[in-house]
This record gives sequence, C-alpha cells and structure tokens, in this order.
Amino acid sequence: MPEERTHRRTTTHPAPASPYDAQAALENLLARLRASAGATRVSVWVHEASTQMIVPYRQSVADPHDTDPGTAADPASTPRTAITLSRSPFMSAVIRSRRSLAARADGKRLSDRELAERGIRSAHGEPLLVDGEVVGVLTVEPAAAAAPHLLRQVTPRLAAALAEAWTRRAEQRRTAQAEVLLTLIESASTAQSMDHLLGAACRQLAELGEVERACIFLLEDGRLVPRMAAYADGRRDPATWEQFRNAPVGMHLAETVLRTGEPMAADKDSGLLSGWWVDKFGVASGLAVPIGRSPHLAGVLTLDSTQVRPFSEDVRRLAAAAGAHLGGVIEQARTSEARAASLATARVVRQMLVDGAHATGVPEAAEVLARAVQRLAGTHRSAAYLIDDDGSIGEVRHVDWPDAHKQVVASTLVGRPAADVPLWRFTAEQRSAVFVEDTTTSDLLDPRLARALDLASYVSVPLLSGDRLLGLVVTGSVTEARAWSADVREAVRQVTLEGSLVVENAALRAIEQQRLQQLAVEAHHDPLTGLANRRRFIEELEATVYATGAGDSAVLMIDLDRFKEINDSFGHSVGDDLLCLVGPRLERVLRPGDLLARMGGDEFAVLLPGADEGRAREVAVDLAAALRDAFVLDGMSLHVDASIGIALCPDHGRDRSLLLARADTAMYVAKRGKHGFEIWAPDGTPASRDRLETLEQLRTALDTDQLDVHYQPKLDLRTGCVTGVEALVRWNHPERGLLYPDVFLPLAEQAGLMRRLALRVLERSLRDLQAWRADGLDLSVAVNLSVSNLQDVALPEQVEMLLDAFGVPAGSLVLEITEDVLMSDAARSQQVMAALRRLGVRLSIDDYGTGYSSLAYLRALPVDELKLDRSFASNLTSDERAAAIVRSTLQLSEDLGMSMVVEGVEDAATLAALRAWGCDYAQGYHIARPQPADRFLAWLADQPTSVPRTAIPVQRGLPSRRGTHQPS
Repeated sequence: MPEERTHRRTTTHPAPASPYDAQAALENLLARLRASAGATRVSVWVHEASTQMIVPYRQSVADPHDTDPGTAADPASTPRTAITLSRSPFMSAVIRSRRSLAARADGKRLSDRELAERGIRSAHGEPLLVDGEVVGVLTVEPAAAAAPHLLRQVTPRLAAALAEAWTRRAEQRRTAQAEVLLTLIESASTAQSMDHLLGAACRQLAELGEVERACIFLLEDGRLVPRMAAYADGRRDPATWEQFRNAPVGMHLAETVLRTGEPMAADKDSGLLSGWWVDKFGVASGLAVPIGRSPHLAGVLTLDSTQVRPFSEDVRRLAAAAGAHLGGVIEQARTSEARAASLATARVVRQMLVDGAHATGVPEAAEVLARAVQRLAGTHRSAAYLIDDDGSIGEVRHVDWPDAHKQVVASTLVGRPAADVPLWRFTAEQRSAVFVEDTTTSDLLDPRLARALDLASYVSVPLLSGDRLLGLVVTGSVTEARAWSADVREAVRQVTLEGSLVVENAALRAIEQQRLQQLAVEAHHDPLTGLANRRRFIEELEATVYATGAGDSAVLMIDLDRFKEINDSFGHSVGDDLLCLVGPRLERVLRPGDLLARMGGDEFAVLLPGADEGRAREVAVDLAAALRDAFVLDGMSLHVDASIGIALCPDHGRDRSLLLARADTAMYVAKRGKHGFEIWAPDGTPASRDRLETLEQLRTALDTDQLDVHYQPKLDLRTGCVTGVEALVRWNHPERGLLYPDVFLPLAEQAGLMRRLALRVLERSLRDLQAWRADGLDLSVAVNLSVSNLQDVALPEQVEMLLDAFGVPAGSLVLEITEDVLMSDAARSQQVMAALRRLGVRLSIDDYGTGYSSLAYLRALPVDELKLDRSFASNLTSDERAAAIVRSTLQLSEDLGMSMVVEGVEDAATLAALRAWGCDYAQGYHIARPQPADRFLAWLADQPTSVPRTAIPVQRGLPSRRGTHQPS
C-alpha cells in the first residue's frame, strides 16, 4: 500500500502476456487495471493462511520514470517484506470480512490510522477469492480510482492469475531451495574447508530467504560457538565478523532452539532477541532452526533482518529444510575433515616415530617432537626448552629461529629457574598441551618477551618421559594471532602422547648406549688398574700380526717378582694398590701406539707394533728401570722387580698364540735365571719342543672331537642316592692316548684357550645332562672354572644361552672355583659370580682349605657349596687334627647355610665317618672313579640305591623354565 504520488497518465499499453506465463499475465492485468482506473498504484498481496501473513507480490505504478512495475513509488514507506495480519488492521479487515474496504488517512478507524502512519492518503482493498478462499488482496490507490464495474470484471481474473502465479513462484522457489540443498550435499565432499562450505551455505540461504544475513552456530564441547556469518550479497565485513566470532554472550534465541529442538522466530526486545546481538548487529527480527535432527543436533542456523518483519512459510520451510540437511552435511564435512586431519596426523606421527627412532637422548627427541608439533599446528617456528636437574632452564633446541631471537632466549631464559615462568607452572600442573591464541591477552609468558620474539600466538606441549616433566616444546606463529581449531588441538594432544614415547625411548637409548659403552670399556679394560685387559691385548695382537702387509712387532710378557710375598705379608688391598701404581710407571716408558695390558694377577704384557729386536731390548731395559724406584704405600717403601720375556714377529712366528706362549716361555727363563729380561730362543730341549707341539695339537683338539668328558658321581650321604656328577675333561690324543688335565690345562691357560675349552666342556656336560633328565634321572653336573673363565664378563650370558639351548634348569648346574682363582682378581671375579648366581646357577669353592684367606672370601662371595680338599679326607680316620678340621668345617658350612662335599673318599671307614658326622655329599674312588658317560650310566644302573627321578621329564631340544634345584 504505497503512498499516493502525483503522476501523469501514460497511454502506453502493456504487451499481451503469454497464456502460459501466469506472472506476466498478472502483471498485464495490473497494468491494464491501473491504466483504466487512472490509479496511482495498484498492488496484489498474497494471503498466507498458515502463517497469518500478507505478502506483497506485484505492483503497477503510474510513473514514466519507473521502468520496473514491481518497484514501489516510495521505497521508504513501502514494506518490502510480509506483514502479519495482527499488525495491519486494513488488510485484516478485508480478509476476515471477505468484503471490499476503503480507508482514508483522515478517518478514525484503525485501518484509517494505519494509512496515516504509512503516509497513504486513501486506499481501496478488494479480497481476491478462489473457490471461496481468500487467496489475496488487491489494493488501489487512491480509493476513488477503484471503480466497482472495473473491479467486478478484473477481480476474478486477478484472483485466478494470482493463485496460478503464486503457485508457479512457490514451485520455482522450491526448485531453487532444492538446488541449494543439493548443492550443500554435493559440496560437502569437495569443499576446501568447513568454513568455505558454511560460508557458501550462509550466503545462498540469506539470498534465498530474502534476509540480510545467515549465521551458523555449531555445538562444540557442549556449548554453541559462532562459526560462520555471511550476507546475502556475499560480503564479509572483517570487523563485524571478528565481533561475531568473539561474541561475549550467547544468542538466547539460538540457545532456546538448541534446547527445545523446535524452530522459533523473534523480534528485537522480545526476550529471545535482545541486548548485545541487537546493539552490535542491528538484528531486528530473527528466525532460528536446529541444525540436524533431534536429539543429535549439530547446532543452530539463524536468518536475521535489520527490519522488524515476519518470516513467510516459504522462508520457514527453507530454513527448516536447510537446517535438517546441514546437519548431515556438517557431519559429512566433519568426517571428511576428521579423516583428513587423522591422515595428516598419522603422517606426522609416522615421520616423528621414524625420526625419533634415530634420536639418542632427550634433546634430540625434543627437537623431533618440536618439528612434528610445528607441522601439525602450521606455525612458523618451534623451540624445545630442557630443564636441568636443579630445575633451571638449560639446553634449548631451536627450529627455524633467527639468530637474533636465539640471543633473546639465551639472555632472558637460559639459566633461569623454570618455576619462575608461569607457563611452566601451569603446564606442570595440567600436564597437557596449552593453546594461547593471543599473547597480548595471556599472562603465561611475559608480554615483553613475547614482543621481543615477535610471538603472536603459540602452543606449549609438555616434554614428558613417563611421569617426569623434562621441559617444554613451544611452537608459535609470528606477526598475527591465530585460532586453534578443535582438529588441531586434538592432533597436538595425540602427538604429545606419542611424543612422550619418543622421548622416553630416546632416553632409554641414551642409557643403553652409555651402558654399552661402559660394557665395552669393561670388556676391554682391567677394572682394577684401568689398563687394557687380556681380551683387548689379544684383539690388538691379532690385528697387528694378521694384518695385510704386517711388518715387525714385539710382544713382552712382564711378571712381578716376589709379588706373592707382598700379598701374603701386607694383604691383598696393599697388593691391589701396588698394581695400580705399577701401570703408570710402565706406561711412561712406552710410545703412542704401544699397548700395555694387565693379563691377570701380577702379569702384564706390552705390544710394540713396528718394533725390531733392538727396540724390544731397549723397552725391556726401560721397563725394568721404571720399577727400580721404591713404591710408597701406607708409609711403607716397597721395591718390586720384574721378569720380562720377549717374542718377536715374524722371527718367532706369526701366530698370536704362539707369540704369547713364546714370550711367556722367555719370561719364565728370565725369572729362573734372574736375568731381568730374556728373548725367546729355541733351545732344542725335548721339554720345550714338547710344550709347543702340545699347544698346537691342543688347538686342533678344540676344533675336532678329541676332547671328552668323564663323570665322577657325587653321593648324597643322607639318602644314599647319587644326586650329581663332576665333569672332568680328558684328551683322547691320537698318538699319546688318554691325557689328563694337568698335561694340557696350564698350556691352555697361558695360550688363552681356556674360554673355548670351558665352553666345550659346558656344552658337552649339559647335552649329556639333558639326555639323562629326559630319561627321568634328576641329576646335577659340576664343571670347573679357571682364572680366565672367572674374569670373562661374557661368561654368564654364554652359560645362559647354553642352559636355554638344552632346556636344563639353572639349579642343576654347579660351577666349581678354586680359591687361587678367586684371589687372582677379586673385583672381576665377584662381578662374574654375581651374574651367574642371578641366573640360578650354584657356585662351589673347590679344594677348600688350601687357599690363603678362605674365611674372608666365604664372607664376601655368593657361594652355595664348600668342597673340602682331598688332603683332609686321606687321613680322616687316623689323624685327629684332620678329623677336627673336617668336623669344624662341617659346622661352618651349616652355619653359613652352605652344603658341603668331601672329595678324595678312598675307603669305607672314611665314608662311614662322614655319614656319622652329618656330611652332605662325598666323592672319591671308593664310590666310583671318573668314567665316560655311557659307562657311568651302566654303573648307575647297577647301584642298589635308587636315583631321584624328575617329576616331569625334560624333552630333548625344548627349553624348560629355569629354577634353582636343591638335591633331595
């Protein structure tokens, strides 16, 4: 109902409308009516019964300058949107009465006042009826132009044309709406991002819904978050958008729709739409619909206008359908985003794990984590801040930092207590990632420091190893602040968890590397003196003499004279201190590249690469001279001399064992002749030749099957059962027949062959024991160890491997060690024995009573068994002193919780006496001699007493659970 305007009539007649174009037909009828009646304006309004609204549809205005017949004469006074009937007495009266109505601005009726408020002098309203229903209203301005005869002729045709045109328009709108909804669905899988998808949807919905703006609020973490706002013309005002994104309060209309799940419309100051949203955004009317389907709502869609207006049924249907479809679209987009984010996170995590696998130590792992978080967050640079043991900020690893900013960190943070930094305290309390979008509004970092570093926003990740907080990884953006999406936050949290494993594994690798380095040092160095040990010396000797194009070299064996007297007189601690002083004296004589090693006990060796006989003699003289000055220990002056043997390569051979043996032979010649040093020379004596030949033949025997093991039974005196055997090595020499250990074991020890020999005996003994136990015989086996065996730190691991290979319980293996072996290197011996004991292997002191400090070692060593030397059993029944020693030793073993074995039992009287005194076990010729495995089994089968049977026979080749076995 626009106001009247002065106009000139025009004689222009509208072109005839197509009979198939209802809207053109309607416009033609309006134009003809206006022209015939001489009206200023004629308009048709659609009556929307479902919403009780009247909707402007088409107008015809008598103005030659207005080329668009649908444009109002006075836009300021013409409502561009629908009007609710409750707010228009004029329209309400026409529709409800179904009769025409004329109103004037100077009248007193409500309809008259309405015209006056709108600036319209007069208007005529005519109901448009189709099948008895009011489909719309025709208004004519001024009212005087509404000739009844014209209206009677035109009104039926106008009503039919309006109904048809509105139907066509509704179909077109529904088609357009369907296209919009289809576009939303199709674009979900191709949208560049969620924001791009929502922005396009809002623009189309605002345009189609004939509102200024469409907004989307998404449900995140239980609250509505402003996510997107777009105008119908597509513009996006940055300032308005920033206000929308950071809205300090929620929109009550949207929150109510989310709570009820029902669409709602509201005008400003209605309670649902007031306050901040009205003041900042100028919202006058709003329509809100849920996004998704109840009860699984994704958020709320709002359409708002800056003018108070109702929302037509078309707009409401459009909004409701869009909200329902947007729920699925958003879910699909979120799924796609989540899948993409998950793949991106997986790629970053995979690369982090790959890079982290090569990191050794926390600093390297921290840098790997920093790069991973930076890639995920899309930031410009990162840094890992590590905390020292005293709680201060120590090492800093920078990623993509300029040098100037590194200097800022070094001068302001490094060395500062971490607890002074609020970010550290907060992270230590939360133990999770911290996201700061704007450093100017956060107090976790000093704003001055943030400005100095050009830090606008950042993410802080705790550097964890288990439950320990080792530092922080901070990755930040420069220049401008940024927001962290939920996907980025979740990805960073996931990487933080994986990163803690990377850090922990890197820390473990660092510890393992240190351990391996320490083991390497221990494996190649003497623990007492710190010099190279036998193994290191042999490896260097092999590398020297077996190298391609190897030249001259010399091996010097050094043995201290009268060292045993010092040990016996002043104790082993003084002897150990003396050995520690000897090493540096000898090293001062040598050149770089020469090697000094302690071979065991008081024996040292020197390797001189590139040395001829002249230099070997010169070094020997210098070594002897270096020892002439007295050593002062505990205020005492001690003098030590040395005997030195020299072997030359290639003059005396190119085999490392041969060189060692010949240097050792020369050393013994020097010791016997008190010559100081001696160079090996073949003296032609049968004894010398026999010794060397025997050594070479022993090497062959180790590579073949010439070595055999005989077994001597061990009798349990309490039960009369055979519970175990002692394994005794024998050499089936192809020419000399059966050789006993005293012939070849000293040679094997001197030539460094005891390790191979002991492993051969262990392997053979455990293989036989496996077969016996598989047949149900519950037996143990005892094997003797030598000096070099007990100083080999690899022995426990090798024993463990053999036990696993043959499936024999560790408690069924007894390792016998003589006291002189223990005294050769107490520290190394205790280390090896402790490792063997942890396996469950039992340890026995062999030839007990013949050593020097038996009681001292019994107190310190993890021993299970004492094996009394045979010399005490030989006179047991005739010598009261021997009997007293045996009885006291029995009492001692009982008090110490050890078992006791007496060897050398040669007669029945001795055996009876031991049984009467409560001895545990006995060995000797009276019981049985050592014999091969097959003869031992035959002997065992003929014994009147039974043998303990295993509860579950061990199957051959299958490992069994190891446990300590105690004889019954």
